[in-house]
Amino acid sequence: MLPYALLRVSVHLEGERIVPHYFAPRDEPWLSVLLDEFARFTGRRRAEWVERLREPLPVRAPKAKLRIALSLLEPLCRARPAAAVPPKEARAALFRAASASHAPRGAVLASVAASFAVSPAELDRALFADLAAEQRVVAPPVELSAARLARDANLAIVVSLVRRASHVRITARGKERALIGHARFVGLICRASRLGSASEGIVLDVSGPFALFRHSELYGRALASLIPRLVNCDEFELSATCSLGRTSRLSSLSLRSGDPIGAGEHLLPERRLERKFERDFRRAAPDWELIREPAAISFGETLIFPDYELVHRHQPERRWRLEIVGFWTAEYLLEKLRRLRAAGIDDIVLCVDQRRECAESTLPADQRVVPYETSIDAGAVLAVIAGEPRRD
Repeated sequence: MLPYALLRVSVHLEGERIVPHYFAPRDEPWLSVLLDEFARFTGRRRAEWVERLREPLPVRAPKAKLRIALSLLEPLCRARPAAAVPPKEARAALFRAASASHAPRGAVLASVAASFAVSPAELDRALFADLAAEQRVVAPPVELSAARLARDANLAIVVSLVRRASHVRITARGKERALIGHARFVGLICRASRLGSASEGIVLDVSGPFALFRHSELYGRALASLIPRLVNCDEFELSATCSLGRTSRLSSLSLRSGDPIGAGEHLLPERRLERKFERDFRRAAPDWELIREPAAISFGETLIFPDYELVHRHQPERRWRLEIVGFWTAEYLLEKLRRLRAAGIDDIVLCVDQRRECAESTLPADQRVVPYETSIDAGAVLAVIAGEPRRD
């Protein structure tokens, strides 16, 4: 996330609307020069690159945007140089030897180097190889063009604003299931509903980090990962209520299809949690079939996307759905349970990660809520679908 001091935005309509200062095609010439200069320092010490930045680029670059671009290049300045001796060990050995001898530095260095079976020059280079100034500049990726850097910078601006949101609403059409899949994969506190008919898309209401009491930084990163995936939808619109600076005043950010942010194809990795649950459940319940990502449950305009459908092999009318809940508050879970009861949906189990509670509250005392920490207890799930009382 960009520090607030780096964010370049205007606030219009008496502080109600945020207008980001996006990078545009006119910024690409100086970004191209910046990338050429950066590539010229590949393999050299980070301190040398920092020294170069004290001088202006050969072309004019807006100072605020230059600082944002440099913050994106900063991770490429963190490669550690290869050291013949671990730096901490080298320093400790040399300082011990120096404190016990009055010999010149060169003689002490040679003696300690011999004990490590390296040359004095190799030992000298290893002494401070772990310091930030000694880190080496890594060549930028081949695909990092000026246009790509501009889009990445715009994405960083948007992500930094969204991570200051109390509420986010997303309207998406086309490929929206993948968007919801990612929101659920990272455990966002959200509610999905239909936008008109089934073919018109979905509305996703997401709690923002500023609405939470705990885990707000971790949750902010999870929410931020949703933004580049928006561009893969055929059409989208995002509105976020954000807090800027240290004031409690809230302003509105809008993002829509066509805005210049970067994106790419993103595949959801399979989590160890699901793999272990599937293995444990199939071993414990051979009479039940486990179906991944079944159809959404629809009641009114609300949609719920279960992770699994559990179907009895010999009595197929016995069916349950299972949803894995990530971040949560008691209010969020109680509202979800209330809506399910109101719709007459009783055949769903909510497996809730106890470590991701975000409001210093306790889990609702509901038979269909199964808490877990590192793994989901297949036996506890079976007890729910068999109607057995839960043992806490």
